Amino acid sequence: MPRKRESVNLLLSLIEKVSLIFGYISGGFAFLMMFIIGYDVVMRHIFNDPTIWADEVSCYLLVGIAFLGAAYTLTKGGHVRIETLVDRLRPKTRQRLEFVTDVLSVVFLVVFTRQAYWLVKDSYVSIKISATLLRTPLYLPQLLLAIGLTWLCLGLLAHILRRTIHLQVRNGVQKVITKETEQEKRGNE
Repeated sequence: MPRKRESVNLLLSLIEKVSLIFGYISGGFAFLMMFIIGYDVVMRHIFNDPTIWADEVSCYLLVGIAFLGAAYTLTKGGHVRIETLVDRLRPKTRQRLEFVTDVLSVVFLVVFTRQAYWLVKDSYVSIKISATLLRTPLYLPQLLLAIGLTWLCLGLLAHILRRTIHLQVRNGVQKVITKETEQEKRGNE
């Protein structure tokens, strides 16, 4: 049993580390996008020589920021929640609702991720390119979407597994406390 728990902890740690790396990549994309947009503004308004690539590349970077950063955001608890309703629930009801929500989210994300990979495959096989002067192969930015969704799925599964382990440990501790309390009561009688 301890060996199994070590394997699970190692897997969860790996998922979290890769999510952190994707978070850093996403942050780098944000910095790069800021630089590109600033460069385009300077070129357009000061030198009257706009770039032909800045808008397109910025859009691709935005896809990378949103989807590669999604798993990192999940690990930091930054995704949007409706806390006004959830905070009013009892703790057990809240845990059950969050578990159901997480499972439904995984189901949705698996379908969405599968469609994203089909989109990448179709764009690659059909040699689809952007209708701009850059003529970017569309599978490249779409691949950012698919990879980000895949990692968000894994991150959410890790989140569910962590919650399940936490509940089992907490329930196990509660059982131990209950047994000790019963033994103390018998000893006092």
